Amino acid sequence: MILRMPILVALFTVGAVAHATALSFKDISGKWCSDAGDYNFRRDMLIAKFHDRTPTRRLKVSDYDYRDDKIVMYWFWKGEKLYTEFSEFSADRRTMAQQEGESGPRRVFRRC
Repeated sequence: MILRMPILVALFTVGAVAHATALSFKDISGKWCSDAGDYNFRRDMLIAKFHDRTPTRRLKVSDYDYRDDKIVMYWFWKGEKLYTEFSEFSADRRTMAQQEGESGPRRVFRRC
């Protein structure tokens, strides 16, 4: 019994730390800036404003999948459901990166 207690405490502590670092909507919500443009994340919409002449896009977001090290956003474009992954969140949650995929290139963002 004496050996079990420290092991249980250690397992509980590791679980609590892992849970505390899991990403959530508050980590991605709001305005983010990049060299290419600005994203404004809402629960049901992404507003993307680009620095070139590309028109502002308002994309309907169906849901987010929150994982320990990334957030996957599912959204619609011309009736097709797509997704974009965001990861590489800094410890202070002030920077992140959109991962390269079918829906776009890798872009580094910072809170703005």
